[in-house]
Amino acid sequence: MKRILSLLLAFMMMVSLCACRGNFGSVNLNDAIEIPEDGIIKESIVRKIQSENAIGVFTGESNGLKYEWTIFGSDIAEAKAIHLGVSITTGSEVKVSLQQAEPFGFSALLSIHLEEKWQEDSATAYWGDKAVASVSLTGSKNHTILNCILDGSLQEFVIRPDALPQEDSLPTETTAPAEETTPPTEGNDEYLSRPEDSDDTVYTDGKDKYLTDPIPEGKPKPVEPEDQEVDKGRTYTCTFSIECSTILNNLDMLNPEKLEMVPSDGVILAKTTVTFYEGESVFDVLQRLCKEMGIHMESSWTPIYNSAYIEGIHNLYEFDCGELSGWMYRVNGWYPNYGCSRYQLKDGDVVEWRYTCDLGHDVGRGMS
Repeated sequence: MKRILSLLLAFMMMVSLCACRGNFGSVNLNDAIEIPEDGIIKESIVRKIQSENAIGVFTGESNGLKYEWTIFGSDIAEAKAIHLGVSITTGSEVKVSLQQAEPFGFSALLSIHLEEKWQEDSATAYWGDKAVASVSLTGSKNHTILNCILDGSLQEFVIRPDALPQEDSLPTETTAPAEETTPPTEGNDEYLSRPEDSDDTVYTDGKDKYLTDPIPEGKPKPVEPEDQEVDKGRTYTCTFSIECSTILNNLDMLNPEKLEMVPSDGVILAKTTVTFYEGESVFDVLQRLCKEMGIHMESSWTPIYNSAYIEGIHNLYEFDCGELSGWMYRVNGWYPNYGCSRYQLKDGDVVEWRYTCDLGHDVGRGMS
């Protein structure tokens, strides 16, 4: 399904709504199409999306909540009429009922716009007590968008937020792997800014010499790369993931040349358990992991922050999806206020690399 977004160029022109009624020839696939009252999208419309290898975006409303379907012509094997009506109710969980009586025959992206902000950053769809689909969360400071890929076979389900990651766990010693690792190279990361070197900076408000704000109580303090001591005789495990799901709801801002880089579910690397040496940093492991997995990653070095800055992952760079976009990292639910090569890993850490389109507000920065 990760090829489902490869033709999203049509979506870039979406600026207004177009009613899906009358002669289909008058419908502009570059615009979002309002779902009719009966919820039925005619076979002729689906066939045109298929034949033009285009993208159809269909918008509707249920109980005051906006939802939208994104359908990709490249995924349609057989064109037929489909029912895109959706009933949505909210409470402690979001209940979703599709009016489609049988599977679509292809996968489509359903996005539900909530009028509240969830503290969590991921969720799961359940049929009864069985988890049936992953749900990515995007949005802004004041609302959350639930994004789920469906094929129409699941008529009724509920969406529940996932539990927030647990914080620290105690390290345990394991056996060192036989292979050698590549020594870390210079890189650079401090959220989204790329500051210039300066010799006359004035440090105030408790910041250290690398302009780091005071570390919140209970959070790990940075370890400078020059003081890093890696012990290859002691190894631990942590988990890494890389995702860019926020782009799914900001496609109008995305550099059109980068459309093929965005997976349909926004997941570049699913949660993966990795082994690391005692003393290694988040940057060390990211660099090695990307090399092993064949994932593009580019970094540079920022002396003023004494840290690596991640410019791009999977050929998605800072500013590719707006002037406030770029890569951020989170460990155990916290976005560190210092660079990734200054964060020394501990056994059991949960590391998430996330692409933001809004200086971190759309991925929960400031709420952890």
